[in-house]
Amino acid sequence: MTRLEPRVRRQWRIEALAGSGFVLAVAAIALLLSPLGWVWATVLFIAVGALVAGVPQALISVRYRHWRYATADRVLILEYGVWTRRQSMTPYFRVQNVDISQGPLERWLGLKRLTIKTASAFTDATIPGLDGADAEQLRLVILERAGRDAAV
Repeated sequence: MTRLEPRVRRQWRIEALAGSGFVLAVAAIALLLSPLGWVWATVLFIAVGALVAGVPQALISVRYRHWRYATADRVLILEYGVWTRRQSMTPYFRVQNVDISQGPLERWLGLKRLTIKTASAFTDATIPGLDGADAEQLRLVILERAGRDAAV
C-alpha cells in the first residue's frame, strides 16, 4: 500500500483553519450580540475556538496515517477513514475516465488529485495528495490496466 504525499497534511491543515475561521467569526458575532458579559463571552469564545480549531487539526495526522492506495492486478484499492475505516476496490474493467485536477492550494503545494469515473455513480474513486509526477504515472497505469489509452 502506498501512502499519500506528506505535503497533503499541510493542505488539510490550511483547509481546516479556513473552515474554523469562518465558524469562529460567526461565533464571535453571536457572542458579541449575546446578553452575556464580556468576560463570559470571552471564555466561551476561547472554549469554542479550541474545540472548533483543535479537533480537526488533531485528526489530520490520523487521517493521513490511514489513507493508502494500491494498484493490484485487477483492482484499484483505497483504504481511508478516521471514524469509519473504508476499503474500496474499483475493478479496472469498470473505469471509464481518469481525471487529474488541482485547486489553487494544491497548485501552490505541488499536489494533484486523481479521480476515477466508472459507470456506477457509487464507485467513483478519488485519491488526494499525489505528487504531480506520481499522479500522471498512476493515471497511465490505471488506463493501461483498464485496456484504454491516455486519450480516453
